[in-house]
Amino acid sequence: MNTDCISQPTRDCDDTDEPGSSAEGDGPPEPADRPTPTPTEILIQSDCFASDRTDLLTQRIAKIAAKLTRKITRIGIKIVGDPEMCELHLRWHNQNSTTDVITFESDTEGPLEVDMAVCLDEAERAAMTRDHTADEELLLYAVHGLLHCCGFDDHDDQASAAMHREEDRLLRAIGLAAIYTTDGGEA
Repeated sequence: MNTDCISQPTRDCDDTDEPGSSAEGDGPPEPADRPTPTPTEILIQSDCFASDRTDLLTQRIAKIAAKLTRKITRIGIKIVGDPEMCELHLRWHNQNSTTDVITFESDTEGPLEVDMAVCLDEAERAAMTRDHTADEELLLYAVHGLLHCCGFDDHDDQASAAMHREEDRLLRAIGLAAIYTTDGGEA
């Protein structure tokens, strides 16, 4: 979801570092018979998010990463507010709006190092319209970004539906309810 930057409140977060890699793209999925190792490192950075919330998000992302078809050696996530997400969205996608997640990957072949920015303000707005928490919405954004790195895209209705089904499958596989969809339809 993209929200116009001008209408967004400012969050009290001063950290302005960009997410790591500038390489971006969707790589092809690797063969299904390849083992799916867990990432060697998960780093979550935020000035706006309590450490207990970060720990739970890290644990959940580790479980999801172990179920992906691509080997991911490092996942770096920066939780940002609307102002920083607007800057990133403008810089990398030439869109003057906030968005839920922007993903950067190190390589489209071989093991991946993934960096992403996820927007807490966007997650809080989306969570208010759905029956779950902003933390669960942030997890959905992280899963969405990781799936882009595994070859999924959401540029048309059919691809988007397949991607959202995979998000829900992964979330259910780690013991959570579907976040994006309920009963096969968009929440």
